[in-house]
Amino acid sequence: MAPSKDADGLATLQATIASITALIQSFQNALQSPASPHADIQDPPNPLALLSDASKILKAQTTKLSLLILNKPFTPSAITFILNSLSNGCLPGLVSALELCPAAQYSRLLHQHIRSSLLRIMMELLNLIESIPQDGHGIEEMGRGILASTGVLWQECDKMVDLASTGLVKMANQKVEESHGLLKDAVEELEAWDPDEEDMDSDTDSVSSSKQNLTPVPAHDDSTLASTFEHLSLSPAAALRKRTLVTLRTVRVLYPALKKRRISTFPNISSSSTLDALPTPSQIRALDSLADHTQSFTESADEVAGALYEGDEEKVKRRLETLRGAAEGCAMAVKRGWKDEEDDFTGWAEKWVARLKEVGGELQS
Repeated sequence: MAPSKDADGLATLQATIASITALIQSFQNALQSPASPHADIQDPPNPLALLSDASKILKAQTTKLSLLILNKPFTPSAITFILNSLSNGCLPGLVSALELCPAAQYSRLLHQHIRSSLLRIMMELLNLIESIPQDGHGIEEMGRGILASTGVLWQECDKMVDLASTGLVKMANQKVEESHGLLKDAVEELEAWDPDEEDMDSDTDSVSSSKQNLTPVPAHDDSTLASTFEHLSLSPAAALRKRTLVTLRTVRVLYPALKKRRISTFPNISSSSTLDALPTPSQIRALDSLADHTQSFTESADEVAGALYEGDEEKVKRRLETLRGAAEGCAMAVKRGWKDEEDDFTGWAEKWVARLKEVGGELQS
């Protein structure tokens, strides 16, 4: 290639890099800003189908881009072509997919999940583009970073393709399971913590036997909590720890039931869903509320644990009361099925709430 052509190719590449960098940064600003009102579009495409197609193209293009950057000879024109393809095709497609997926219609849970993934994609794509040698020289020392960014982009693209295929229900179950796992961790941490530096591993309560069982504990079991709290040998801190565990274990039992009986039965949204088959606005609101509650239970557990470690008994009691109220509200809000019918969960939820109230009443005594 003649020197003039080399110079022209590098100049075009530099201008293209500046252009796509500005475009990506504008997308980042838009993604980080409050959602603007969704404009009605007649016969809009399925946003998850668009998301999947754009993600597949992005993965293929970033694979080519990383190879062009890393391998010799350095070809500015080929890299420029890929960057222009990204700017004119899959990147606007990804952002359009999110715009066509308003939270009120497709759930805040799904909308925010896509938004977060797109922000990661934009950040890693910027990192990849910044590694392009604009002077045409080799970049052997930057190879590891390029491969790392490419790997993250592949991972995010694969996630979006899987989301589009399997849909909202699988993703919602995964989110709730994450919260469930964090609550389990909080309980295990409290179980291992001994304020009196004594071995209390043998100490159990009437709820622990059902911690992985969806069968509700009878509301008036003969082995009531009253006997459990006859622990005159325990210090106030140890007794408070024990009472906290009773509530957290009871709340923990709710998660598997919600996953099995409510989230898994929710009308799914995927790349094959038609506009007229989408869940109703009330169903969308209920699902978002359920997901918010399960996350808040974990946050509340952390707050309770913090107050417990501080030895603030009144704060612990207030936090537990708030947690019990929120958990009861969550269960009662979805005690009937998505078609407003009674089912197995309806009776289970009523018994579980009765148990939760029993726990709260005995803790106050």
